[in-house]
This record gives sequence, structure tokens and C-alpha cells, in this order.
Amino acid sequence: MDVGLQQLRCFLTLAEEQHFTWAAERLGIPQPTLSRTIRRLEEHVGRQLLDRTTRHPRLTPDGERLRSELQTLLPRLEAVLRPGPAEEPLSLGYTWGFPLKRGREAIDLLERRHQVIVQPVRRDERLAGVHTGAVDAALLWGQVDDPRLHTVEIARERRVAVISTRSTLAARPRVTWRDLGRRCLVLNTVTGTLTPDDWSADTRPEIGAEATNIDEYLHAVAARRGVGVLPASVAAQHPDPDVRYLPLTGAPEAVLHYAYPRTNPHPHTQNLANALCRSAPKGRGELRDQPQRTRTHRRSEAPTV
Repeated sequence: MDVGLQQLRCFLTLAEEQHFTWAAERLGIPQPTLSRTIRRLEEHVGRQLLDRTTRHPRLTPDGERLRSELQTLLPRLEAVLRPGPAEEPLSLGYTWGFPLKRGREAIDLLERRHQVIVQPVRRDERLAGVHTGAVDAALLWGQVDDPRLHTVEIARERRVAVISTRSTLAARPRVTWRDLGRRCLVLNTVTGTLTPDDWSADTRPEIGAEATNIDEYLHAVAARRGVGVLPASVAAQHPDPDVRYLPLTGAPEAVLHYAYPRTNPHPHTQNLANALCRSAPKGRGELRDQPQRTRTHRRSEAPTV
């Protein structure tokens, strides 16, 4: 069986992006080339790695197992084959969403200057595993209160409202923080940064549903279990035909932190912090990693969420 490194790189990139166009852009190859590469890999291994029946490609159980192995093995193999002294890869955890453009610019800068692989890893837990040593560092939304971690504020950005397209709110051009306070709220109990206590007492929302990750969160909103709130760049990474993202006025800013252990950190955690700060200066009010996509919606007479 002849499986090349490029095939594995293509598969792992597509597994992270779950979108052929974005993965092809990241790899710097045409989308048809990426599609052919993945099909050849499936032919080589004799198993279907992707479920192509959904709007975006989803990993099959075999694909999930391959991704899990490659996330560790591929960076190590590439580091061994790269000219010069090998460095241990730096694993970078994240939760809700990865700051795509600036995060990747920082990673590219670090890898070029210091010859070290940075491996982004999504982990659906409050601190993305950095507090337990599961990853070397993490990009985290919201306040980080853990004395074991050194934290650096990377950027602030606006939040957007997450509304079912069947909600009466979906017909509005924008909503206010108080508007959402009068509705039921979908609460991410694992990695979310907002609770009903973030609203004033007279407009405090009830909890309509709970979720543990971004996918469950969007499903709950689409099903009109409640409304949601996301950082703008996270919303841009998760288009959903049954969800509309609306400008939100009066909401507190979302804050992105970079965190790494105070004791025995990876040798390049501070270098990555420097690269992130250079790529994403503070005080801009928003991370413009991807333009927010315009979605058409049809107003219905369904009950208010």
C-alpha cells in the first residue's frame, strides 16, 4: 500500500476544517485536487473515511480513528524528516473556535523561525486540556482563573446573536442584549463563557437547553430551544442553514486569551505568545478572520423562541 505524506496532510487538514474549500485554501491546492487525493487515500486504505451525504463532509468512525492517530504521528514524522534538529511539536488546544487567519499567521511565523511544528487540537473542555498537560498551550474564550496558568490577552471582538431562522427575531436586521434577555438561552455548560447572570436582573433569560460543544449548541438553537451568543469569528466558522447570525448591540465583548503552564512549559510557548500578539494586536474590537456570510431566510409564523 503506497500512502504518501501529502495524502495524510490533506486528510488531516480536511478533518480539521470539515470543509473542502477551506481545506484546499489552507493547503494551497485546487479543491478538485484535494477531492481526488482523499478518494485515492480511501482506495489505498480500503475504507470510507468521509461521509459526503451531508452539507459539509463528516468523518466516518474509520476517519475519526485515522484523524486521532495522525494528530500525534504526522507532526512527529514531519519533524523527523525536516532538515535540522528535531523539536517536539507544540500542541495548541482550543474550544469554541480557532482564530483562523491570525492564529495561522502566528503558527506559520513560529514554524518558519524556530523549526517547530504547532498542532491545533480542538478539545471540548473548559480549559482545552492545558491545565492537565493534555496540550502545551491553549486559546481560550473568556476569563481564565487558574493559578497554574500564565495567560495573555490576545484580542477582543464583538459578539453576535444566534437565532433560529424560524424565530420571529430572524426577521430583524439586528437585536439588542435586552432582546435576548427576554428569551430562553441555550447554555454551553462546558466551554461557554456566558450565563444568565451576565444579564441585568430585570432581563435575565431562562435556560432553554444545555449543550457541551458547538455542534450541540447550534442544533439546540436551530430547534428553537433558545437563542445563543457567539464571538463573531466563531460564528463565521460555523455556517448553518437553519441558524441566522445577527448583529448584537449592548453585549459585552468576547475576550480571547492564550494560556500555558507556569511550570515546565514547552520551550516555544512564549515564542508563540509573541507571534500571536504580533498577529492580533489588542484594541481592535473584533477579530476579522472570515467575513460573515450573508444568509437568506424566510419569515414564518412559528411561535417566538
